[in-house]
Amino acid sequence: MLFETTYNEQEKLWQGAQVDLIFEPHITIGDFVFKAFKDNPANNCQIWHEKDQVVTNEEALKFSIRLAQYFRDEGLTHKDVVGVLTRNNIHEAHVLFACFFNATPFHAVNPNLEPDAIAALYAITKPKLIFCDGNDYEFIKSITVEWNPKICTLINHIANVPRIEDHLEPTSTENVYTPKRLVLGADQTMGIICTSGTTGIPKAVTLSNAQLVLLATSGGTNDVIFTGTSFDWISAIKTALIGVVSGAPRIVSTKPFSVERYVEIVRKHKVTTCHLSHWQFQEVFSSPLATPENLSSLQIIAYGGGWVSASVVQRAQRILENAVFVFLYGTTETDMISTAINPTEDNLVGFLMPTRSVRILNEQGDFLGPNEIGEIVIKTNQNWNGYYGNAEQSANTRDSNGWFHMGDLGYFDSDNNLYVVDRKKNLLKYKSIHYTPNDIEKIIMEMLEVYAVCVVGIRDKFFNEIAGALIIKKSNSLLSEQQVIQYVAKRIPVEYKQLHAGVRFVDSLPLNHNGKILRNVAKEMFQQLRIPKASL
Repeated sequence: MLFETTYNEQEKLWQGAQVDLIFEPHITIGDFVFKAFKDNPANNCQIWHEKDQVVTNEEALKFSIRLAQYFRDEGLTHKDVVGVLTRNNIHEAHVLFACFFNATPFHAVNPNLEPDAIAALYAITKPKLIFCDGNDYEFIKSITVEWNPKICTLINHIANVPRIEDHLEPTSTENVYTPKRLVLGADQTMGIICTSGTTGIPKAVTLSNAQLVLLATSGGTNDVIFTGTSFDWISAIKTALIGVVSGAPRIVSTKPFSVERYVEIVRKHKVTTCHLSHWQFQEVFSSPLATPENLSSLQIIAYGGGWVSASVVQRAQRILENAVFVFLYGTTETDMISTAINPTEDNLVGFLMPTRSVRILNEQGDFLGPNEIGEIVIKTNQNWNGYYGNAEQSANTRDSNGWFHMGDLGYFDSDNNLYVVDRKKNLLKYKSIHYTPNDIEKIIMEMLEVYAVCVVGIRDKFFNEIAGALIIKKSNSLLSEQQVIQYVAKRIPVEYKQLHAGVRFVDSLPLNHNGKILRNVAKEMFQQLRIPKASL
């Protein structure tokens, strides 16, 4: 079985299926893309939603080759970096493929990050060439004065600034072009993306060729793929690559994600497979627009990147009874770790992916057994080149034995299902007892009038940290603070998980660019609202 997880009781070690992975170490991801385009030139590669513009494999291959030849002529090699700072658009993938063809790493950064974070990230990698939106040109120019890269616009072009179309004209040698070979072998860095940055400036995570060629092909030319994430997410990169290899066209939308636009795209293009971040999934399937009629074409809905309420997943399953829902648990550093097919329980992340090994550690570093909560540590079957330019943090994340310490708390049940209960850094302490905000959050999310919640720990001179809840109510809700406090008290009988700090109703929660809650900011927000502490 592909997703069978086994447990070695003596070693207290859980392992995914030990399958033979079909890829040659010397074959580059550029070769995979190049061959897929060559073999099926008439297939549609991308469809630009806003303009109804279709790009075939033949056209995508030509554009990508011409860009790769431009990179070569600029002297770019595996030692250089190409920066990509842009909202989704149809030429972004051509830059990505051209980097693969030329074996030059790309560094994709989300333009919605704080300006200081973008500046810090590019100061680490110092790209020699950066592709961006015209709207961001002056900003990029201002933060790269130190090394003065060439800057090229992908969309929203401005006068007297190079644009991508300048490099898409036919060349005399494009028909005999072949992708560059790997200089450093299968572990050569081919891409750089960013961590979520919930605890500070995001880190630049390297992606090796070996990581990128591990693709689970699915679907075919009758399928249509859409993802609501951009190329600073590994899921978006792999979704695009899976589409190319399997022959399924990918829908591209340049506008920000919204439920209305998502439904419009699914209906118009009859999307069969989509990948959503956790917050996008919750927004879609909490919306009245999520109906069988609007979403009838969907067959596979993959989602991940954070916690999703089981009640929302169950509603989605009722709406699309014949669709397959796939929760993907992973990290930027490790790629996918486990998957849960049609999950119905909170915190369930399922069976381990092939070749993954996991242990559960307590605070003393001892290995734990089934149904014991501790830190999840992960081992993959691949080398990792670490955080670009940050050897110290790389060593802190992956120890000398190859185990990744990502800071998640969880456990395996008796059937070898993995559960993630919260982040280690989110752990709270009431008197001498530890508890996680997620335990309370999932109970509050059971209330039909709650749209979103964040539980924070408020310092207390007698009890260490007492729980308080920031809640976004659904429209027209009359939900009160006492109703929430009493519901939690009824559902969770233990004293240390009660809402001793009370409830604050807010219009929004502080989120980063990936939709993850900034808990430190949420804690400050809670304290500033100055509502008297509730009594139980």
